[in-house]
Amino acid sequence: MENEPYHYWRDVQRTQLGISANLFMIFASAIFGYVVNFLVTKPQALCIVKVLLSIGAIHLVLSLLFYGLFVFNRLFDFRKTARLYGQGKSEGVVGKLTRRIGKCSWYLFYAQIGWLIFGFVFSLIGLGFYIY
Repeated sequence: MENEPYHYWRDVQRTQLGISANLFMIFASAIFGYVVNFLVTKPQALCIVKVLLSIGAIHLVLSLLFYGLFVFNRLFDFRKTARLYGQGKSEGVVGKLTRRIGKCSWYLFYAQIGWLIFGFVFSLIGLGFYIY
């Protein structure tokens, strides 16, 4: 009973982390699609615009790659956690044994966001050059 609120908030945190990563992935995919479509349909754009958009597209692909790694890491974490509980390990032992995997999930999540931000900024600057 004492740890019940903690479990509730850990579940909420886990759910929110997944939802946030999914939203960032959708955002990165949408921007990437727009950038690729722009590069294909506007071959007359200035070279600087193409370079900036290409750099943005590369960063967006990296964001999507880190999203994929994030998902695989979380699945591995869930599988390992379930296996440890199945072996009758206590909650404290499970927490210690899966802490590194959990930290890796957060690093991958932050990397996903970082590459998305870089991709968005380069794409925005490239489109700004095209407009003006």
